[in-house]
Amino acid sequence: MLLHMPKELKQAKWIALCLLVLSCVMWLNKANFAHYKIIASLPLHTALETATIVIFSSVFIVCWNAFGERRKKSSVILAVAFLCTAILVFFHAISFQGMPGFLQAIDMHKSLSFWLISRLIVAVTLLGLTLSSRDTFSSPSQSVAILVAGVLLTTICVAFILIAPEYVPLTYSAESGQTTFKLMGESLLIGLNVLTATLLYRQAVRIKDKHAEERLHIDRASLFVASSTMAMSEVYFSLYTDASDIYVIAGHVYQFLAATAIYRSMVAVNIHAPYATLSAANKKIARSADELSVHKERLTGIIETAIDGIITIDEHQNIILANPAAAAMFGYAIEHMNGTSLNAVIPERHRKSHGSHVKKFGQTGDTRRKMGGNFEDFYVTGLRASGEEFPIEASISSLMENGHRFYTVIFRDITERKIAKEKMAQYHSQLSQLSSALQSIREEERKHIARELHDDLGQLLAALRMDLSLLQRDTEISGKSQKALSSMDQLILTSITTLRRIATDLRPRALDEGGLYFALQTLQKDFTQRHQIECQLRADEDLLNLDDAHSTAIFRIIQESLTNVTRHAKANKVVIEFERTKDELSFSISDNGRGIEEEDMRKSRSFGLVGMRERVKAMQGEFSVGSNHGEGTRIEIHLPLTSIVFSESGA
Repeated sequence: MLLHMPKELKQAKWIALCLLVLSCVMWLNKANFAHYKIIASLPLHTALETATIVIFSSVFIVCWNAFGERRKKSSVILAVAFLCTAILVFFHAISFQGMPGFLQAIDMHKSLSFWLISRLIVAVTLLGLTLSSRDTFSSPSQSVAILVAGVLLTTICVAFILIAPEYVPLTYSAESGQTTFKLMGESLLIGLNVLTATLLYRQAVRIKDKHAEERLHIDRASLFVASSTMAMSEVYFSLYTDASDIYVIAGHVYQFLAATAIYRSMVAVNIHAPYATLSAANKKIARSADELSVHKERLTGIIETAIDGIITIDEHQNIILANPAAAAMFGYAIEHMNGTSLNAVIPERHRKSHGSHVKKFGQTGDTRRKMGGNFEDFYVTGLRASGEEFPIEASISSLMENGHRFYTVIFRDITERKIAKEKMAQYHSQLSQLSSALQSIREEERKHIARELHDDLGQLLAALRMDLSLLQRDTEISGKSQKALSSMDQLILTSITTLRRIATDLRPRALDEGGLYFALQTLQKDFTQRHQIECQLRADEDLLNLDDAHSTAIFRIIQESLTNVTRHAKANKVVIEFERTKDELSFSISDNGRGIEEEDMRKSRSFGLVGMRERVKAMQGEFSVGSNHGEGTRIEIHLPLTSIVFSESGA
């Protein structure tokens, strides 16, 4: 995907274009420029080549040391290539025609042979750099092997050209100057450099490599200028006729510019890169420090103004931070708490166990834990400076810093909450006792009223009916009076039946005369007859030989449950089932009605359920209601056997 052309590439393009225009002017006017000769051409040539050698040596140094011991293969190859090129350029410079000891045409042939090989190495290396898509690391031994191999091959090449130049294709002759082979070599170099420049230009406008930071930093825009300039320099080197020709100097100037661009693309960039990275890192650190300072001030403000106490301790249980709220709770000044052992704010009896708890917490690897949240177990207890103990609700967190573990405790004084909880528990206990007493009183009143109705009023009605029966036998009473007496007898009989039902509802005589099992059987039969709802009782008589208090409570629970069935369930079947295990007596009442909604069970006016719960609680049992809409309701009660007293005939 292409982006907007970078600024550096625009500059590189304009430089290459200007150099090309200048070169075209000189190339198209060869006849005019051929007359210009350079007087001090040899010193100028030597100076330009020396500068090129220095630049290529710098490229070697940077590429070789860019990654230390962990080098990329690309950097190793570039380093070795430019080192070998510097060596060849050196021999090209010292063997150039006119240098001491190199005065013959054969010496110029040697110099140009060194030149072609060095240019070919640079061109092929840069082209390979553009074509390489993957890069791997080179071990130190591999890097040294590549370096030794490159230097060795270069040495062999130099020795061969110096010792046996006649075996090297001729590049220069005294009669014709540059040979066809030399010109073909220049053409090949021009083509390679143009291709490299084209590829570098395309790569320079593309998105940067995601892994560029792992490779040698290369400025492809500068390298584009280098390849373009080298291509133009090769054109100059194919046009000159003798060593003092202006085209020789122009070619070497372009070559120097190309070497400078290579220096800029590799050496300068990689020298500047660490400093740029360091500068960016410093700016980032400065920003982080500012942000850290802001966060620190914010955190300090939160800690200082928090109404909860905050304490941080080290591995040795010494306090290293305490906020004003913590100091106020314990009755110390903040300055006094900092550096003090945590044992100063913990009761002596808890110090050993608390220390082991904190140490164990750190070893578990957990980072947070709540402490002392249970009202019935205030194992986290604080100690004020006055010696007063107080309950604490706290949370502890653990953090590792520089190999040391620190613990931060956030806590609050819950003395008032504990007192309120204890008062609520006391009030609830009193209410439960009151409820139990009221139930007992109510049951006694019911029993008394039922006995009065049955024994007194019932006897009176029975006597009245007997007297009325005697009157009905009197033959002197008219037929009309007989009808009235018969109607009165029916009314008295209805009254007796109603009286017995009321008395039974108040206190079934079966409960006192036959026990719980007999009373439940009577309740079952009466319920089925009265409401036409099938009722099953599944129990053994031996299980239900209980004391009066438990018998009455269980009977009332079942009675209230059946009442709820008739009022709300719309059921046609009820099952009452008793079971007894080693530890408890349990029973359930289930129906197949419409069920109870969750919100109906939470209604404050559900006195039936409230009464059943209170009765079960008084017997130290458990009460639960299960219901799904349309699937009936099931009430389960579990009573511990330790709270039940069985009658003498019981199990």
